[in-house]
Amino acid sequence: MKSKIFILAMLFPISLVFLCSHGIAGEPTEMVKCMLDQVISIQTDPQIQAHEFRNKRRIAIKKIVANSFDFDMMSEKVLEDFRPKLNDTQWAEFKAVFRDLFLDSYTRLVLDFLKQEEVRYIEEDINQRRKLVQTVIIRLNDEISVDYLLTSAEKVSLIYDVKIDGVSIVKNYRKSFSRVIKHKSYETLLKKMHIQQQIIEKDSN
Repeated sequence: MKSKIFILAMLFPISLVFLCSHGIAGEPTEMVKCMLDQVISIQTDPQIQAHEFRNKRRIAIKKIVANSFDFDMMSEKVLEDFRPKLNDTQWAEFKAVFRDLFLDSYTRLVLDFLKQEEVRYIEEDINQRRKLVQTVIIRLNDEISVDYLLTSAEKVSLIYDVKIDGVSIVKNYRKSFSRVIKHKSYETLLKKMHIQQQIIEKDSN
């Protein structure tokens, strides 16, 4: 239960908040599995387990996450109806800042949680709009469902949302962003995001 509470807490972005095993068929599942296998390999590498190597693991995991997610689609979904109000320059700025915040948040989540857990690949569902890969993380006396939603591109599919025990990362961002825009303004939201971005950059140096 504590594991679930920790993960769900990490999903809230501005509190201002995984590749390849035998017998798994299907391109979306293979993509998710390839990512997770790489991450777990880094997390369990005995040569970089000490605390002083945490930043080295963080950088390596961050690269894997960066190559696995569709940040353009995520940005579209988290900003939803407000997106048409932005010009090209504003939209490019939002996507860049959002990408930085998500990469930091998701990388920290992986660093602090996903280590030697067993990942079971349950089911794959594909339609014209999206691809879904359902998994379960097995921990001591605990099972956590993690669903990955991928784009429906023919050649390369990328993740655009992750649901942990049914809680969507994208929806949490959207709710948080919409709340700030509604009660304050988009400019206030962007300012908060930039402040968070600066904190991340400072902590990374």
